[in-house]
Amino acid sequence: MNEVIEALLLAWGNEVISPALDVSIRSPLGTMDEEGARGVGGSRCLSSVECEVAVSRASAAVDRGITLLAADEVDGGLGSKGRALRYLALVRYTSRPKLVVAAQCHTLGISMRTYRTRVGELHQELAKVLPGVVAERDVAERGTDAAAEARTRARGVRTAGKVEAKRLELLKATGRAIRDAYRAGLKANGL
Repeated sequence: MNEVIEALLLAWGNEVISPALDVSIRSPLGTMDEEGARGVGGSRCLSSVECEVAVSRASAAVDRGITLLAADEVDGGLGSKGRALRYLALVRYTSRPKLVVAAQCHTLGISMRTYRTRVGELHQELAKVLPGVVAERDVAERGTDAAAEARTRARGVRTAGKVEAKRLELLKATGRAIRDAYRAGLKANGL
């Protein structure tokens, strides 16, 4: 089991089932029954903007990676094996309440041994896909204002780090000079 991938999947699962992501913009079709039409009710999200803002970059990358694994083999995915791994990820990480392993095996219709093997395969395949997903997202964001701002912030952090390191070195040197002067004063007074 890959501990890093496990942590990413746990974070992804927690964000997927988070009630904070249950947001929507009311649809005119959602209120049709209130206006007299029958059979259509509730609300339907018309925009995924809120979800894009609320989901972390890591969880979005994991979600994209799992989606890529489930794609057909001609599209670079794993086909039916990838869809089985996606279903395993959904059962293992997004079930509410969290299911014990035996209940997960029962839901998936597999044995414990197969379950452990598939969890390992999920981690392995996701570890192969994630670097490409992150690189793809970085390329897509490269020309945006947000990417330029992120580079500016990174430069500012590096500069601030260098300034702070110089300040600490000066402070240490000043402290050493004061300490040496204090010791010289004690020695001159015979203490």
